[in-house]
Amino acid sequence: MKIKGTIRESVERNDKSVIVEFFGDPKKQHFEVHCTFDPFEATIQKWDSWEFKIRLETEIFIEPKNGKKSYFTHLFCDEAKPLSQKGQK
Repeated sequence: MKIKGTIRESVERNDKSVIVEFFGDPKKQHFEVHCTFDPFEATIQKWDSWEFKIRLETEIFIEPKNGKKSYFTHLFCDEAKPLSQKGQK
């Protein structure tokens, strides 16, 4: 799925993920998006707007004491394109 959003935290060298606020989210939540590419090398910066091609993966954790399951959903991005970047119109 393709989702548009704004980068909400600085991207540092060696980062493997970006923090994004998706357009239209009334709660203005911040999500971690794991990148299969180098986001620093792709020149993703705080306050930029990007379109992300997102896929979801789930991790199931079983509590050893009681056997209860917890589900963790991770967002992965294999491809992204800039919508607007600092210093560019």
